[in-house]
Amino acid sequence: MLSTATALSANCSTEGNTKPTKDKALATVISAVLLLCLVAAAGAARDEPPQDIQYLIDLLESPDVTERRDVARTLGVMGFDIATPGLIGALDDDDAKVRLLAAESLGKIGDKRAVEPLLEKLPYEEDGVQRYILGALGKIGDARALEPMIGILENESVAEVRASAAYGLGELGDAGAVDPLIKALGDEDQWVRLEACGSLRKLKAAAAVPALRRVADADENEQVRKAAATALEVIGSD
Repeated sequence: MLSTATALSANCSTEGNTKPTKDKALATVISAVLLLCLVAAAGAARDEPPQDIQYLIDLLESPDVTERRDVARTLGVMGFDIATPGLIGALDDDDAKVRLLAAESLGKIGDKRAVEPLLEKLPYEEDGVQRYILGALGKIGDARALEPMIGILENESVAEVRASAAYGLGELGDAGAVDPLIKALGDEDQWVRLEACGSLRKLKAAAAVPALRRVADADENEQVRKAAATALEVIGSD
């Protein structure tokens, strides 16, 4: 099997010409795609990361921001926890897109080593990155994230971030989120209420039934009413 570097060189050559591409960003994308192909060829159940994965991890420190973004995304798709330290480092990147992609990938990988670094960044990040951190914390599913995420749901002024906290609490799967999510059914923002309904459905929270009935009957937004009704069906069928 070709190594990533060899495959990339072969891909970038033309007939009788082995000159590599001048476009560094394109080279990174090609390399990432080729590496993913190698992983797929090795089988979906492969337990060990491919030998060439360090090539991508090292590119998280590339001076080219497009490369760093591509790699931060690709490492999450691959899902190997060997990338966790590099992605944690990328949470300090100067580029917000790199940081949010690193957070998203850490959530996909699910390595609990990422919980504390993500929690440390959560209060200080800009809104867009905060949302991805909340999603990542939910997917990792560590109880250390419960109280900070509840704090965001209850106190954050930006509705989109509160909605992400509501979603993340459903992913987290901790029953300690039920009461705050019930309270969030009365949030002024429809997207927060919608995500709260979805998370209470995931948690199959019987304690939320009376509040969900009120929302299903009387919420001003049709999507929220439907989400509440769906949650009631799921909870009732448990």
